[in-house]
Amino acid sequence: MFAPHPDRPLLEPSVRRQLATLLLATALASTVGAVAAPTASAADKNCSDFPSQKAAQIFFIKAGGPSSDPNGLDADGDGIACESNPAPYYYGTTLPGGGGGGGTPSQPQVTVVSSAVALRVAPNRRIAGERYQIKVSVSPAISRPVTIQKRVSGRWKAFAKATTSPSGTVTKGFRAPRRDLALRAVLTTVTKGSTKYTGASSPARPLRVQQQKVTLDFAKTQVPQGRRTRATIEASPVRKGRTVTLQVRSGNGWRTVERTAVDRRGRAKISVRPALGRYAYRAVAARYHGAVSAKSRSRDLTAVDVTPPPAPTDLVASPGDGTVALSWSRSTPADFSHHEVWMRTDTTDWALLTETTSTSFLAEGLENDTVYWFTVDSVDVHGNVSTRTPEVSATPVAPTEPMGRLVR
Repeated sequence: MFAPHPDRPLLEPSVRRQLATLLLATALASTVGAVAAPTASAADKNCSDFPSQKAAQIFFIKAGGPSSDPNGLDADGDGIACESNPAPYYYGTTLPGGGGGGGTPSQPQVTVVSSAVALRVAPNRRIAGERYQIKVSVSPAISRPVTIQKRVSGRWKAFAKATTSPSGTVTKGFRAPRRDLALRAVLTTVTKGSTKYTGASSPARPLRVQQQKVTLDFAKTQVPQGRRTRATIEASPVRKGRTVTLQVRSGNGWRTVERTAVDRRGRAKISVRPALGRYAYRAVAARYHGAVSAKSRSRDLTAVDVTPPPAPTDLVASPGDGTVALSWSRSTPADFSHHEVWMRTDTTDWALLTETTSTSFLAEGLENDTVYWFTVDSVDVHGNVSTRTPEVSATPVAPTEPMGRLVR
């Protein structure tokens, strides 16, 4: 097995056997050590990777906790990993049963304290877009995370997150949505040192979203041309000092007539002189401290022409056989509609004979040898009637028959 060296004596057989055994053991030890050595560090862990707080705590200790926390399982640095994980719990800083440290396990006595939480909404009635505040108070008064939830389709969903101050309160501001809200505050279990604070939920509190209403009314919806009427605007819910605008329809849009502010009752009054004709008006409550704008329904306001047209002139009556031919002159305004022809006798009252757009008329079916009186007026499209012309008279007569030849 070994070649003899010329200068060295041969080893005894027993020595050679001991040396071979020693070399074999050394080789086996190297092989086992190489197999047992880890090839890479364990993957990072999160609290959700463990079925319980106890399992997370044991892993935490084995990874070097509480002096070292390479996986970030002890967020608040109190030596307790994954405090929000479910039972079973273990708050020791050495392995259970003395493992890993060789001594007696160190598991502090934990005091469980019941928690309470309250939520307040102020103001609890708002117009969509207005700001409101949520104040959360926890008891005992400590700094801890809180979740504000809103109820959606019968289920509670996270709405906002916050952390209370050391005095146990936190206040946050929000803008009101377009619909009512039900809100509550929720606490999860938290451990501070050797004290474990239980989770809790507050009673639900409502935020009432108020629907806006804007109305417009006129003291009179029809006024003579050039006269004024009073417009009254009301906006609710009442926000004293809120700007309101009176607008009139102009083409395809709306033109502002006047702008003012409501009083403490939510009312504003505006004096209006409408243009001739009928027009649509509306009132608009402007955006105010976040509240969205709102509009009233449109209302019609009519200014009526009360100016009569000029009276006809130069009325002439020419009698005939059972007839009277009338003619006159006129000045025709833009809003002219027609003439009215009136007639009477010495024994009858005035009666409307006809309506015509002409400047002449033939009265027929009259009795000869009877005096008839006539007058004419003008009417415009708004129903205004002029004064009548001076009366004229005429007496229908039968024609005189020519003398016939003498009969012999």
